Amino acid sequence: MSNDLRPKRRSALWNNRLWILSAALGAASIITTAAIVHDTSRQRAAVHSVLRSIAEQVLALATSRVEVLALETFAPVMPWSPAPTMRGDSALAMLSRVQQNVSRCRCRDTLGATEFFRYDVSARTVARIGAANQRSPNVTSTSALERVAMNEATRAQGHPKLAIHFAVGRDLGDRATLTVVQYDSAQIPLAVYGAVVHAGDFLLPLLRDAAARASLIDSAGQPTSLANIEFSATGPDSTNIVGTLDDAHRFRATIHPGGPLDGLAVTAGLGGSQMPVRISVGGREMMHLTVLLIATILVIGFAIGSSRRELLLARARSDFVAGVSHDLRMPLAQILIAGETLTLERERNAAERRALSHAIVREARRLVSIVDNVLLFSRSGGARPKPMVRAVPVDELFGDVVEAVGLAVEDAGQSIVVRQSSAIAVMGDRQLLRQALVNLVDNALKYGSNGQRIELGVDRSSAITVRLYVDDEGPGIPPDERSRLFEPYERLFRDRTSERTGSGLGLAVVREIATALNGRAWLDDAPGGGTRAVLEVPFAETVVGASPHAMT
Repeated sequence: MSNDLRPKRRSALWNNRLWILSAALGAASIITTAAIVHDTSRQRAAVHSVLRSIAEQVLALATSRVEVLALETFAPVMPWSPAPTMRGDSALAMLSRVQQNVSRCRCRDTLGATEFFRYDVSARTVARIGAANQRSPNVTSTSALERVAMNEATRAQGHPKLAIHFAVGRDLGDRATLTVVQYDSAQIPLAVYGAVVHAGDFLLPLLRDAAARASLIDSAGQPTSLANIEFSATGPDSTNIVGTLDDAHRFRATIHPGGPLDGLAVTAGLGGSQMPVRISVGGREMMHLTVLLIATILVIGFAIGSSRRELLLARARSDFVAGVSHDLRMPLAQILIAGETLTLERERNAAERRALSHAIVREARRLVSIVDNVLLFSRSGGARPKPMVRAVPVDELFGDVVEAVGLAVEDAGQSIVVRQSSAIAVMGDRQLLRQALVNLVDNALKYGSNGQRIELGVDRSSAITVRLYVDDEGPGIPPDERSRLFEPYERLFRDRTSERTGSGLGLAVVREIATALNGRAWLDDAPGGGTRAVLEVPFAETVVGASPHAMT
């Protein structure tokens, strides 16, 4: 039995593994997609990054604004100079008058201070003066101002860059202080100048200006409101200064700044409908998912192709079994009938006895031809046969073929004619050449017309090749179907539904034999109509004295 016809356990196992791999890859794709889409940690990280960016932008703009206001406010007394132009009460009076004048002319921004104070570090005394335009300047206690000033002097020790600071505290109530530290030439604090402001009134315009400059917008394209930002004090004096985030702002990010706003905390919060940027899956994750999906599709494609091949092979096996069963059953039945008739001596005369003997021989040869085809194709399924090549006279070869098929041709009511050129020989294995030509004649018998004449001939095609052909007078074969018929188990559609059954190996065996003999085989149109089957093999230079040798 052919290797192609045996139950291919290895192929079936490979096909099962492909489907298992397809299912695993498909499940991995679904799980990966769900993990990427529903990865809440990734979404939280993205939202936190957005909110932190918002808080940092607001903080940077607010910090720079605080520094500018401080420098503008305390510029008349130049406290950052080692040798200021004014000291003591005169400096505080100057700060009060300047703020009053600025408020009237509205020519630049002002702190809106309720009072100014100066802390002498060496004397540890505080001098204070109310702002000229404030009705109740002395709301804050002197002890609270002393505490703030001492903390600022200590904080700024050896750090001139920390000279400006905005501070809040429980003892300041709803007020805050903006201080500037004065140093001597050795960078030692001499005095602390400060202004007392209302914390909320001071920070609110800063936040509004910062949000506008940062161009913060929500998902609807509207500016982010100040309700999304919260300033609060940290440490023991923890309290909200500006803004209060409610439960709707479930996404939050908090920054603890240094510099002028050290000791405060800036928190940015957003609701689900206020996201300023769209959260999307990262490029690397999408690439991995794409590769996984492509691999899944490819493996599924291979599995489908393998399954389709298995189905086609199963159908071919079924057709083969049906064809071979029919081909074997008919000769065996005739042999059995003829044998039983001869055994029981029921033949009526010598002529009938010869006819029965001829039938047994004819059908036995037919069985041998079928078995030879199956055996040869079984060998070709593993490794091509290695024929014993020698010079074979064409006339002797044709004689063997006519002897093998003569009874079958006569029984079919057809005739066979041999046309050949004398003294032509081919290089090949005589047994294989005979088998190939018998297959071609058998096809002509099956698919030719009733009462036709089959022609067996030879044509010297070139100096190195010879063409052996078999012509029939059948309906012919469409040109686009001819090459396909040399594949195992292939038959024309019109013959699949007819009573002309077969194994489907005849032409496949012819092609294998032609290939083994360094030749080729094909189908063509016969000159008188019908089909011409051609077997082209190498030409033999001599006939006599040719020694056999193996062809590789």
